[in-house]
Amino acid sequence: MRNIKLLIEYEGTNYAGWQVQAGLPTIQGALIEAASRLTHGQAQVAGASRTDAGVHALGQVASLRTDSSIPSHKIMQGMNFFLPKDIVIKEAAEAPPDFDPRRGSKGKVYLYRIINRDHPSAIVRNFTWHVFASLDIAAMRQAAAHLIGEKDFSSFRAAGCEAIHPIREVTSVELFDRGEGLIEIEVRGTAFLRHMVRIMAGTLVAVGKGKIRPDELPDITEAKQRAAAAMTAPAQGLCLVKVEY
Repeated sequence: MRNIKLLIEYEGTNYAGWQVQAGLPTIQGALIEAASRLTHGQAQVAGASRTDAGVHALGQVASLRTDSSIPSHKIMQGMNFFLPKDIVIKEAAEAPPDFDPRRGSKGKVYLYRIINRDHPSAIVRNFTWHVFASLDIAAMRQAAAHLIGEKDFSSFRAAGCEAIHPIREVTSVELFDRGEGLIEIEVRGTAFLRHMVRIMAGTLVAVGKGKIRPDELPDITEAKQRAAAAMTAPAQGLCLVKVEY
């Protein structure tokens, strides 16, 4: 059975997340259906990141296992023909039989986008979190520095997280003021817990609003309790930018 590495872009607005769920539209389900229709056979698709409902991706990576002899570039073209317009295969290439997009990953890059002004955006409303209150970006940057390193991130972990242990390494957290009220939070790390980036974003916004001081971040982390951190930021602002190997 061949193993094809796929690079995928998608808008998660209309999907119940990555993972197949009975009776619900999912990214993984759409990919399996497209591959099966193209190859007239069974297809297995596994992803590097199980993104939540409403979360987007510019650089999701997946493996497609198939017995089809269709060349990889034709697989890309053929799957794009059968896929809905909000899911696109950007690249398809032969991979070693043991390639596992999740276990083989060395790191991931996520981007969280915020619109910080007195009115939301009609155009990018499905890709940003509208925050009305003026945010102190300098304070948010100070707080972000405390999130870098290898730590127990239990305070930034959703209740339903299935990870065996909560130790994760965050290699960088950067904030960018793009103008017109657009703020971007870029988070890089080796691996992430469920909702971890969204809880980090929600906590940094609380800092920006003055509800949490930047120097409180170490105490929040040390508490190792979800209740210590702030709200989980809405899903639509999050995008998986890149999976590193």
